[in-house]
Amino acid sequence: MLNKILKTSSPFLLSFVLGSCSIAGTWVYERLDNYLADYFKGFANFSKEQNKEIDRIAKSYLDWFTETELPDIKILLEDLKNLNYKTPEESITSAYEAGEDIFQRTNQYFEKPIIRFSKSLSNKQISEIESHFQKLSEEREERRRKDSENYLDEIYENYVSGFDRIGISLRDDQEATLKLMLNRYVPLREEWSLLQNEWVEKFIQLLYMNDAYAYETDMSLFLRSFEEIGDENFREKSDANQTLAIDIIIYVLSSSDTKQIKSFQRSMDIYLNSINRILSKRSVN
Repeated sequence: MLNKILKTSSPFLLSFVLGSCSIAGTWVYERLDNYLADYFKGFANFSKEQNKEIDRIAKSYLDWFTETELPDIKILLEDLKNLNYKTPEESITSAYEAGEDIFQRTNQYFEKPIIRFSKSLSNKQISEIESHFQKLSEEREERRRKDSENYLDEIYENYVSGFDRIGISLRDDQEATLKLMLNRYVPLREEWSLLQNEWVEKFIQLLYMNDAYAYETDMSLFLRSFEEIGDENFREKSDANQTLAIDIIIYVLSSSDTKQIKSFQRSMDIYLNSINRILSKRSVN
C-alpha cells in the first residue's frame, strides 16, 4: 500500500514540502505530519487506538525526514542554485537521481511500521480499504476519459506551472520548444492504471492473510515489487519519459536568460531560508 501511495503521490509530496517552506515557513511544515496522518485515516474506519498509531507513525516520519532528508534537500537546492547554466546536464541528472533516492528511502522508512499496522486490521477495515482504492481507481478512470484528447496539453501546462513555481516564467520560444519536445512523450496512463489495479488486487488479497505465519516477509517482498511493476516494455517506455523530463529541465535551464536565472535563484533562496529556519528550530545542522 505505502509504495503505491508514495509512488503515485511523490510529486505532490515534494511540491508540498517545498511549498510549505516557501509559503508559510515552519508553520505548515511542522503540520505536515497531521496532513499525512489525515490522508491515511481516510482509507478506512479505524479505531481510536489505530488512529493514535497513525499519528505516531506520521510524527516519527516528519522527525526522521527533517533530521535525515531535509539537510540533503538543502544541499540539493544549493547545488541547483549554483549550477553552470550553460552546461547543467550533470547537475540536473544528479539532482533528479537524488530526488528519486529521497523517495526510495521514504518507502523503506515506512515499510516496517505500515506492515506492523496492517496486522491490526480487521476484515471489515480491509474491505473498506479495498473500497477506497476502488473509488480512487474509478475517479482516475473518469479523469482519463475526460482528458484523453487533451492529455499532452495537460502535461504541457503542468511543466509550465512547475517552472513557474521555481521562478522561471517561460518565454514564447521556450514554450514552443517544450511543445515540440513533448511529442516524444509516450502515453502510459491506461497501461499504468491497469497495472495499479492488478497490484492493488493482489495487495488486498495479501492483507486478508495478515495473521498468517509468513505475512510480514510476504508483505515486505510484495511492497518492494512495486518498484519493478510492469513488463520490460512498460519500464522502457517509463524510462524514456523520465529521460524526456530530464531533457526538458536541462533545456529550460540552459536556455534561460539573465532575468529567468535571477528569478530562479531568488526562489531557491526562499526555499533555502525556510529550510534553514526549520533546521535551526529543531537544532539540526
